[in-house]
Amino acid sequence: MKKRRIIIAVISIIVVAAMVLFDMLYMKKDKKEELPQEEKKVEEIVWITESSIEGVQSEMEEALNALLKKRGCEYKVRFVCFPMETYEEDVAEYLENNSADIIYSNLRVVGDDSNQYYSFYKNGYLQNLEKIREDEKFYDAYSEKTWEHMEINGEIYGIPSYSYEGNGLYYVFNQQYLDKYNVDISQVTGDLQTLYPILTELSEKEKDNKAFVPLHSYEYMIYAPEYTEILDTIRVKEGMEKPIAENLLNNEQVKESVLLLNEFHKNGLLKEGSANTLANGNFFVMLMYADDPELLQEYFDTICEENNKKPLSLKYVKIGEHYPPHRTGGMNSVLKGGNTEKAIDLLKRTVTDEEISNLLKYGTEEMEETPAMLQWMFGNDQWSKEKNAVKESLIAGIQFDGRVYKEQIDQLSQIYYSYSELFRGLSENPQEDYEKMMQEMEAAGINAITEEVNNQLDQWYNTVR
Repeated sequence: MKKRRIIIAVISIIVVAAMVLFDMLYMKKDKKEELPQEEKKVEEIVWITESSIEGVQSEMEEALNALLKKRGCEYKVRFVCFPMETYEEDVAEYLENNSADIIYSNLRVVGDDSNQYYSFYKNGYLQNLEKIREDEKFYDAYSEKTWEHMEINGEIYGIPSYSYEGNGLYYVFNQQYLDKYNVDISQVTGDLQTLYPILTELSEKEKDNKAFVPLHSYEYMIYAPEYTEILDTIRVKEGMEKPIAENLLNNEQVKESVLLLNEFHKNGLLKEGSANTLANGNFFVMLMYADDPELLQEYFDTICEENNKKPLSLKYVKIGEHYPPHRTGGMNSVLKGGNTEKAIDLLKRTVTDEEISNLLKYGTEEMEETPAMLQWMFGNDQWSKEKNAVKESLIAGIQFDGRVYKEQIDQLSQIYYSYSELFRGLSENPQEDYEKMMQEMEAAGINAITEEVNNQLDQWYNTVR
C-alpha cells in the first residue's frame, strides 16, 4: 500500500512538473512570437524635395506609407520640403545637422547655375547607383537613352522621374479661324517668314476685332529649333556627328528670326494677349514647346475651365525638335550616409509599381487639388509612353563645369534676360538692341566661355561618350 502511494505521488509530481514545463515552454514560445511585433521598428526614409508638395504633404505621406505597408515594406516615408528659391542653401544647412536618404534635383539645363544634380554631385552628396543596371525590371522601365541623362562621367547617380524626350516645337493654330477663313497652312514651315502673308491677311479681316491677336507673343526666348542649350545662348546643333557649341547670337538665321518677330510686332501681327485672350480664343496662332500635343491641349483646357469657357479646338503643327539635355524637373538620388538599400528599394517602387507611381504623380481622389509639378518630381511616366519614342540629345549625359567662369556666366545670364523683350518680339529698337547686347556679351567674355564649353565637349566626347 505504501509502495502504491509512493508511485502515485511520483506520478503526480511528474504530471505537475510536465504541466509547469509545458506552460513555461508555451508562454516562452508565445512571447517569442509576440516579441518581434513589439520590437519591430519601422525605419523612416527622409526624402528631401521642393515645396510644391507642401500643401498635400501629410495626405501624400499617409497614402504612400499605407501602400508601402501593404507591400510589406519595413520603412515609411517623410518628406522634407524647401522653397525652390533657396533650395540648395537649405539642403546644405539641413544636411549639416540631419540625416536624409533621398534628394530631388530640379534640373534646368546642363550649364545653368541651377543645375542642382551636378551641384549635389560636386558637393559629395550623391551615392553611385551603377549597380541598378543589374536589376533588369528596374533598368528596363526606362529607355537606354533616358538613363544616359542620369550619367555623370559615364556613371548613374539619379533615378529619372520621367522619360527624357526631345520636346517638339509646335505652331498651335486656333481651329475656329482656320475654318472661318478657310486658311491654308500647308506651306507653313519653321521659317517664320512663311507665316507673314497669313498673319497679314487675318489681321486685315479681323481689324474690327480689337481683342484679336494674330500671333501671340513668343515666350521661349531664342527661337532655335534643333538646338540644345548648354548655357543661355551657347548651344549645340542636333543631328551632327560630333557636338560643337556655338554662340547662337552669331547665327544669322537666329538673328533674322529675332528681328522678324519684332517686325511682326511693329506691324501689329504679334501682340501680347490679355488675361482672357486664350480663354476666349481671341488668337490665331502661338509658338509652343511640348513633349506631346496632348499636354498642350490639357494646358488650354485648364485655362478654359478656370474661366468657365468651352474647350478650344486647336490644330498642332510640329515644326521642329527640341532636345534639352535636362528639362525643368529632374530626378531623385540616394544620399551618401543614409539607408541606401531601403532608399533604392523605395525609388525602384516609384518606377516599377504603377499604383505607387500614379499616387506620387497625381495624388489621391480625396485631394481637392494636386500640384502639377508632382508629375515632374515623382514616379514614372513610361506607363503611357512608348520607350522607343524617346529621342536622345547628341550631348545626353554631359555636365558642363562652369565653376571657373561662374561670375562671367552669371553676368551673361543677366545681360541675356535684360533683353527679354527683344527675344519676345517686343523691342522698340530691335536692330540697335541686338548689336548692343552682342557688344555687352563679348565684353563679359562669351567667346572664352564658348571655347571652354567646346574643350569640355571634346574631352567628354572622346572619353565618356
